Order: sequence, then C-alpha cells, then structure tokens
Amino acid sequence: MKILVHSLLLLLSISVQAQSGAKPDSAAFYFQFNHSDLSIQDRLNTKAKTKLTQFTSRKLILRAYTDSTGSTEYNLKLAQQRLESVKAFLAQHYPNRFTIQTETAIGEDNSLLSDAAKRRVDILEVPETAATGKIMYKNRTFELGVPIQLEIIFLMAQDVVLPGSYDDIRFLIETLKNDPSLSVILAGHVCCGTDSGDLSGKRANRIKQLLIMEGGISGNRITAIGFGNRKPLFVEDSEEHRQANRRVEATFIRK
Repeated sequence: MKILVHSLLLLLSISVQAQSGAKPDSAAFYFQFNHSDLSIQDRLNTKAKTKLTQFTSRKLILRAYTDSTGSTEYNLKLAQQRLESVKAFLAQHYPNRFTIQTETAIGEDNSLLSDAAKRRVDILEVPETAATGKIMYKNRTFELGVPIQLEIIFLMAQDVVLPGSYDDIRFLIETLKNDPSLSVILAGHVCCGTDSGDLSGKRANRIKQLLIMEGGISGNRITAIGFGNRKPLFVEDSEEHRQANRRVEATFIRK
C-alpha cells in the first residue's frame, strides 16, 4: 500500500492534465541493497516490464533513488548507476520506442517507505500533450530535472571561482530563495584523463559553500557531486570540446 501511495504522489508532480484528459502512467524497477545491476527475474521488475508495454506515450521521466544507508555523495552516485542500468535496459528491450525527456539521480528517498521500496528507479509516462515542468525566473527558463550548464570559471586545476562567474551563482541563490520548495543538484565535470584529487567534486562543493555562505541557502537543499570525466558532452578532439566538458551543471528538483 505504501508503494502505491508513493507512486500516486509522484504522478501528481507531473500530472498537469492535458486538455484531452490523458493521464500519465508509472512503473518502477527495484534493486538489491547497494547494487545497481537490474534483475529482471525479480517479481516486481517483471511486472514493471509488462507495465511499460502498456504505456501509450513515447516520453518518459526517470528518477533514481536509494535508501538512507551511506553518505549523500555515495547515494547520489549509486542512484546515477541505477539510472544508467535502467536506461540500458530500455535501449535493449524497447529500441526506438521511448524518449527520455528528463532523468534525475535524486539519491536518498526521504519518504516513509521501507528501505527495500526506496531502492528503485521510477519511470513516469509523460502524455504527449501534457504541460511541461518549465519555470521562468529573471528572464531565464529552466525545466525541473534537466541540467543547466553554469557559466562558472575556475582557476586552472583548482576549485577557486573567478570573479566573472558570479552572475550564475546569484541566479542560483535568487532562484532557491524565490521558491523554497526547490532543491538543487550541483554536478562537477572535468575532461582529459583521471579526476585528480576529485577536482570535479571539489568544484561542485565550492559552489555549494558559496550558496550557503553568501546566499544563506540551507545545505540540505543542495547536493554536490563530482562525476570526473565520465559524462562528457563532446569527444575531446579539440580544446574547444575539452573546455566544454569542463563544467558544472545545476539541476533543480522538488523532492
């Protein structure tokens, strides 16, 4: 019953119903403790696979969760790994059928569900005519669950933020202050080889500190994580592409 109630609450977050009256549907894949491999033999996962065949829309929203064991950083990485497992499953079993509109590794599920029910990836169908989760603030439009690339410049090989970066930092602060229901995930990325000394994570955490110290934003609304060079935007065949891969992204969510 708890799982059903939670699924219904998730649907409400995207269910601004279309004029046609179409309603979204949902499914969820579950994982074993501290695992990110997807077992389709699991009874609940078999049901989820069947449920996907009943979806009428091509657009999906994916949200990945963990239980409360482990640190925030560990849980976010585990949620991301579970997200990738589900994406690989969809690509293998439903080639060219679905388009992932947004994907978010949320990490720890703070609901009252059991730990076993928290280890999951939710798949939400987006009706083709449904309203989007777009928000406009200060003449800038962003969408919940969709990463925004920030114009933040760091000192070479360090986590020191240079002065020309503060427009986007102020944007983050003002957006979070304007809507207290929002949280943000800050994801650091580097290019070229290994992430020496977790530079990507340090840069994401530096921005988190600025939001807390200069903006007065509560730390529990900000998650910072480094992905190293595991998620490049471009093949690193030029300095322009390498520079584009060195970035920090912000993803706004409502938990």
